[in-house]
Amino acid sequence: MTLRPLDITVIVVYFLGLLWLGLRLSTKQKSREDYFLGDRQVPWWLAGISVFATLLSTVTYVALPGEMIKNGIGFFTHLFAFLFIVPLVTWVVIPALMRLRVTSIYDYLEKRFGAPARTVCAAVFVFMRLIWLGLILYTAALAISPVTGGDMDKAAQHDQMQKLIIVSGIVTVFYTTLGGMRAVIWSDFAQFVILMGGAILIPIHVAFQTSSGPDVWWAAFSEAGRTEFDVFSHDPTQRTSVFGLILAIFFWNICTHSSDQVAAQRYLSTTSTDSARRAFWVCSVANIALVLLLMTTGLALFYSRFHQSAQSISDFQRNIAPVADKVLPKFIAGLPDGLSGLMVAALLAAAMSSLASGINSISTVIVSDLLPNREGSSEDSTNLAHPRVLAMGSGIVGIAFSLVVNYLMMHDFEWNLVDLIERVNHLFVGPLGAVFFSGMLCRHVGLAAVMLGFVAGVATSNWIAFSKWFSIDEVSFMWIMPASFAVTMGVAFVAGWFFSPPNLKQLDSLYMGRTRGRD
Repeated sequence: MTLRPLDITVIVVYFLGLLWLGLRLSTKQKSREDYFLGDRQVPWWLAGISVFATLLSTVTYVALPGEMIKNGIGFFTHLFAFLFIVPLVTWVVIPALMRLRVTSIYDYLEKRFGAPARTVCAAVFVFMRLIWLGLILYTAALAISPVTGGDMDKAAQHDQMQKLIIVSGIVTVFYTTLGGMRAVIWSDFAQFVILMGGAILIPIHVAFQTSSGPDVWWAAFSEAGRTEFDVFSHDPTQRTSVFGLILAIFFWNICTHSSDQVAAQRYLSTTSTDSARRAFWVCSVANIALVLLLMTTGLALFYSRFHQSAQSISDFQRNIAPVADKVLPKFIAGLPDGLSGLMVAALLAAAMSSLASGINSISTVIVSDLLPNREGSSEDSTNLAHPRVLAMGSGIVGIAFSLVVNYLMMHDFEWNLVDLIERVNHLFVGPLGAVFFSGMLCRHVGLAAVMLGFVAGVATSNWIAFSKWFSIDEVSFMWIMPASFAVTMGVAFVAGWFFSPPNLKQLDSLYMGRTRGRD
């Protein structure tokens, strides 16, 4: 089926609202600090919601229900990692970030290690986030194409997805380029409301549709064996275990919130360390709440499809698993008038929030870390032409990359969306985070040692991610970030004793501990 007039009206109103927001806030940009950081006056609650909405993409929004349907609850045990994440981020990572009055967090790397570290890591961030933009747009188009185009053959779906990628990409580039950080953050808030509403809507609709509740859904899910999981396994090729997932999510969070400009930029936009801490609490609570809602959504969709089938539970589970990622989009297509439009807006919100934040952060890093004369003059600080051109250029490159992904993915691929994002998008997260932690925790580590560790960490993450092509058995994606982080830190720590150490100026106020001449 295709979208009906009321659905189209909902989506058009949503798009027009974003365009108005960009135009409205474009008149309030007075400086580059205002454009990139909202003049460091963003309320903590709004910054926290923005971090959450930014890091949640359509990949997550579609993938988590699909993961629940295909593989059960095992992946969702990673939420226990927040028991360890929250104390470390609030008491170590955020205070270290907020001591620095910088626009880009990669400025820290130059002060701690030297200019080459800043340039390399900033370039890696830009490359990593451009890939991310392409994946986000692709998965958004993949999710909503069944709703907007009905039943299509593969070639028609490819063409339809190209149009969706281009339209949603252009709208996002427009309001982000004009409105800067303020537009990104306020659009994140609007999209957060839509995302939560969509995740609540589906279980309620299934409950009324099937005259059942979570207890009945859980009974069917349990009968299919989807409620079982392993706490620990010595086998590195086992896809998930509670221990491995907690490690993976723990390292992803501490690395992302310390070394990824997309997240750190929101903390830097707040007024103080305490405000940044509160922002992280808001982000964490929202994250846990939405993951649980999406888990419930997957449970509801599983029962809804089973309820409609005439199959035994074992036959149904076997048949539904290969198409699990498509269950949510097809369900949305069958919703009543207006509700389909609202859910399409939710999927677009997940994509556009991440896309907008990525565009703004990429332009921030290019201006602050990669362009000649990056420190700039006072006159340059009020010139927003370059940042806006770079924001537009970043968005266009992201759209182009997404079109390439769409072309390549016309062929069948064995990974589901969770595997895709874990193996492709997280190659540099662990090594990049370990570079920052080496600077904060390892007093004797200098430039050569940390760069050697970074190279070793990236090699490790690539070997694990694509182990299928390097070894007989495929190593689980759970070990990509823990292993690459540990290798980077370990190599940097050992090499630090053999290469030139940092000088006192590099350590001053940047090392997590006392330096000479400081309390």
